[in-house]
Amino acid sequence: MKFKRIVLLFCTFISFASLTQGQFRSADLISLSLFAECEEIKPGDSTTVMIEIDVEAGWHAYWKTSGQSGFPTTIAWSLPQGISLGPLQFPAPKYYEFQGLGSYVHENTFTLLADLHVEEDWNASQPILITGEFSTLVCDEANCIPYRSDLKLTLPVGKSTKINQQASKKLDLARAQMPAILGKTEHSSFYAVGGFIDFSIQSASLTNFPIAGFYFFPEGDFFEHGTRQEFSWDNNRSLLSVRLKRNLSVAPPDRLQGVLTHPQLQNGIQVDLSLDQAVYGNQSIRGQASFEEVKKVEAADVGGYQTLWLMLAFVVLALAVWLYGKTNQPHQPKGKKAVGKILSLFTFLFAVWLGYPQKESISAGIQWQAWSPELQRTLREEGKAVYVDFTAKWCLSCQVNKRVFFDPDVVTAFDRQGIIPLHADWTKRGAVILSALQAQGREGVPFNIYYPSSKDGIPMPELLSSEIVLEVIRSEKPYLVSEANGIWVILGFALLGGLILNLMPCVFPVIGLKIMSFVKQAGENPQTVKRHGFVFTLGVLVSFWALLGVLLFLRESLEAKLGWGFQLQEPLFVFGLAVFLFIFALSLSGVLDIGLSLTGVGANATRSEGYTGSFFSGVLATLVATPCMAPFLGAAVGAALTMDWKGAYLVFTFIALGLSLPYLFLSFFPSWVSRLPKPGVWMDSLKQLMAFPLYATVVWLLWTLQSLL
Repeated sequence: MKFKRIVLLFCTFISFASLTQGQFRSADLISLSLFAECEEIKPGDSTTVMIEIDVEAGWHAYWKTSGQSGFPTTIAWSLPQGISLGPLQFPAPKYYEFQGLGSYVHENTFTLLADLHVEEDWNASQPILITGEFSTLVCDEANCIPYRSDLKLTLPVGKSTKINQQASKKLDLARAQMPAILGKTEHSSFYAVGGFIDFSIQSASLTNFPIAGFYFFPEGDFFEHGTRQEFSWDNNRSLLSVRLKRNLSVAPPDRLQGVLTHPQLQNGIQVDLSLDQAVYGNQSIRGQASFEEVKKVEAADVGGYQTLWLMLAFVVLALAVWLYGKTNQPHQPKGKKAVGKILSLFTFLFAVWLGYPQKESISAGIQWQAWSPELQRTLREEGKAVYVDFTAKWCLSCQVNKRVFFDPDVVTAFDRQGIIPLHADWTKRGAVILSALQAQGREGVPFNIYYPSSKDGIPMPELLSSEIVLEVIRSEKPYLVSEANGIWVILGFALLGGLILNLMPCVFPVIGLKIMSFVKQAGENPQTVKRHGFVFTLGVLVSFWALLGVLLFLRESLEAKLGWGFQLQEPLFVFGLAVFLFIFALSLSGVLDIGLSLTGVGANATRSEGYTGSFFSGVLATLVATPCMAPFLGAAVGAALTMDWKGAYLVFTFIALGLSLPYLFLSFFPSWVSRLPKPGVWMDSLKQLMAFPLYATVVWLLWTLQSLL
């Protein structure tokens, strides 16, 4: 009967876990409607597509450029051949500041526009199907929730274009809310001064406005966003100017764009200048001078990695000292002392090599140029091979990939093939790079793509090796990596990590005792012993599923960016995670014992006879093993938290099976209990050793934090 109750509990939990995934929906906070100005269109004609967006009161979505925080509003269109859509047109945004970060947002109801054109040779009997994926972030002062929605519009084709009068009225209202274009007698310019861009505008309509109300919203990644703006008039009060900070890591675009706003300006003024139209100072932002400046920034970035290596070297140095102290105790035999000294020496030398300043490493690798869509397009039109690395400082796998570009064989291959390397730095989540990523079906980094001189782009695997890069350059074909193999690797790490958790001092000593307890309760009945093993495993599984349910709840309700990985862009989250992992590292080092302090939790339940005691013994095993999880399961848990809930539950199921596998195995073969190694000092040493990977992770998080501040 008790066994049936356990099974019923299991089924109930699974049902509850599935239902809770749908409780946190951004669809309740934002609604969309997509329609066209015409109800029927003639081949060769154009029309306007409208996306009406209604945001819940007290919440906001983001502009095409989000500012210092948030996520840009984008639409990734899927269009049939013969149909083209122009860029999205946005109304002027509002400036929103929270906790010192400035963002560009839209509130309440606003409309986006896009001009659609049908080629003349379009089949008049075939309707036009337009689909797209709308993506934004919906926030209030306490929460941010990602929102995605599929858009679909079917537009009939006929012999003449027929206007929908109701839609036409809405379009007139939407166009009236768009920023105004400068008149023929009005002028604007950008003037480059070192790391700044002076923006000026001359318009008689602005002269009577209080100067404190002006704000210029720059588009794209070329400008620093959210900075304080101080406008000034010239002596004749005819020329309004403001100095904007330039993002030196981004190459200049073909056009400099933005919107000037003021409370007395109804919709703002659209500024759109090509580089040829803009006026520049002594240091032009176009040409060789700008690229030399970008290269200096890139070299400084490489030097920044030296700081990371130096910090990691101190962690390795601490490991060397720990090894020496552990193996050179007075009671240790001479042989063990000798081995310990050798290991300590090699670890010490590795620490010196890792942290020693290597100036030549800055110039030894590939020399990157700052990426821009215009530069990439120009190079491609010139028939040059291009390699683009979309990266960010907070992206750990991006940093791991960089080792490939210091390989002499890779550097030689780039030089021999004349490949132009472009560096797209997404550390500050720029909208231009996001648009380029989405064009490739990606929402984040790492992403590398190689464009041979006369072929389309070849996406690279997320994790690179020298062999992969060289093979793609040689063959000019994709390097195929089976997605199935990828998930099996993750599941393999999850299972192995769960198995290793059994070696922790909190868990290992009770394995044999728990199995013998099963045997005692079963009265030597093999079937009953096995059943106890299954119930114990069920307790571990339910516990890990409950833990994952909590993590997914936090991910869905509290995450501030699109996807769990984007949390590493937020300084407060990075700092909190570093403190959290540092405390667990101290626990593994023996400064405080979190795991052992948890062994008393639920002790009464585990003493119960029968299947209930076995079930709660599995729960307790999970509880005391969890503080030791991070060194072994970081990759698996991190991957799980970027998956949908089904994939995440699969990964955590393998972790739970890894932890419970020894119990399950020994419940089938209880005589093997005597073959288990005896608990001893070696377990405490293993636990302390596992603290050092956590210390290294904390170092990386702190290094990431300084790049975000």
